[in-house]
Amino acid sequence: MKSLWVKLMVVLIGLAIFSYTEVWATDWTLYSRDDEGIRYYDAEGMIRPSENTVEVWLREEYTDKGVKEMVKRLGKRYENIGYTMTLVEIKCFDKKIQTLSLIRFSKEGNIISSGSRNGVWKYFVPGSLLYEAVCR
Repeated sequence: MKSLWVKLMVVLIGLAIFSYTEVWATDWTLYSRDDEGIRYYDAEGMIRPSENTVEVWLREEYTDKGVKEMVKRLGKRYENIGYTMTLVEIKCFDKKIQTLSLIRFSKEGNIISSGSRNGVWKYFVPGSLLYEAVCR
């Protein structure tokens, strides 16, 4: 009986771990790195509503220097920032980008701030690594 209980617990723990990784697994692809942070895009989760348009989630993980820059720009509230998730829309032919949603997380994964912006298009800087990665 004890052996059956142990086997059942191993199976349940295995299913829980497998389910957890499936829910949170994202194919983050590196596109940029510097002394302030590391930037990724969700290659598998990209949506192409039209031939010209791409919607994609970005993730930026901050270094100590990046955290200091965030605090300098946005205030002490960001002293514990770990990463930012941003949903962007990109018009590849026009070389434009706009932010649809932005969520800033603490190092522990708690939301520090979030918001949505729509309608503010910006042009990519020539040679942008994100543009090259997503619109190639």
